[in-house]
Amino acid sequence: MATNVAGERGGEHEETDHSTDTEVKTAVDPDCTVMLHLRASAPAAATRRQQTVLDRLRSLASDGVVPDLRVERWSSRVTVPSGGTDREPGPVALYEELEAAAERADARLEPFFETRKAVSGLLSTGPSADRVIVFPVVCLTIHRDDDVTGLFPCWKNGEHHSVEDGLEALVTNQCDPENL
Repeated sequence: MATNVAGERGGEHEETDHSTDTEVKTAVDPDCTVMLHLRASAPAAATRRQQTVLDRLRSLASDGVVPDLRVERWSSRVTVPSGGTDREPGPVALYEELEAAAERADARLEPFFETRKAVSGLLSTGPSADRVIVFPVVCLTIHRDDDVTGLFPCWKNGEHHSVEDGLEALVTNQCDPENL
């Protein structure tokens, strides 16, 4: 799976820049990074939703609300081979990071992320695998000091925290966009 990570400023693609413009008041702490994770091959309706979220985040970045925006594309599913030989370390490591952050905050990734035992046997193709990870169409994460502190979507305290909830928290700053 090819992963595309790009820093965004003002709607333009450029190399990732960790500096911030100190003259612009931001809703998100300048030490935070906002990452948008998009499924690379999504159905048409899902692609429109991805584009809507991406456009909104680019607008927030150009307005100075989001100081550091990054975009990453991931496969819809990743097969984790048995024996620990990981052919795609990026998405598996990201999933494990999100899983650990959610667990620390007593939140759940399911049903938005799915893991299941891989079917292997006589009729399956490729190497035998222990599990398959299925990623959501769109996911928004907030990172501070290399820790995941915000995750949308997730399930926490009996409430669904949607990607739109994360966008709203970024816009209104009425609540902290870091929900973990």
